[in-house]
Amino acid sequence: MITVENSFLADKSAQEVYRVFSNVEAIARAFPTVIRVEVIDEDHVNLGLLVKLGLLPLDNNVTLAVTERTNPKRLVAEGVALPGKGLASVARIADKEALTKLSLILELEELGADKCRVYYKILADAHGNLKRVYDAVIKGQRAKMESEFIKNVSQILGAPIVEEKGAAKAST
Repeated sequence: MITVENSFLADKSAQEVYRVFSNVEAIARAFPTVIRVEVIDEDHVNLGLLVKLGLLPLDNNVTLAVTERTNPKRLVAEGVALPGKGLASVARIADKEALTKLSLILELEELGADKCRVYYKILADAHGNLKRVYDAVIKGQRAKMESEFIKNVSQILGAPIVEEKGAAKAST
């Protein structure tokens, strides 16, 4: 299981941040690797992701469904990722290894009228060569992708965001 987690402080109330994160299209566009967003309804979205590992384009097709909404404290989305042709060829994937189960968890903590802590955790259940490719991407590009994500969320919220020192973790 691959786990990525982090937290940051936002100069907005938990309710305002929840409103943004509960909009599947708006928050999907905050992820720097997203190249395609197809909203099915307010709880379902299909995404195309593209990450480069060196010169190699690694593509993924992701289907997510919001499975829990606890306003304004918690959102959970679950889904699956299927590798596109580029990722499949790099990872030399057998069919049984191809599906990656995903869980995305967001928790908000109110810290005052206009401040909250945003904690997120991403779990990816990948196996074999696909897991090794994901591990390499996380090791090489995590800091850059998280920085871009936080910048994008800040723009969507229209408020400053500060990453909490020592909060970022990744494990496999």
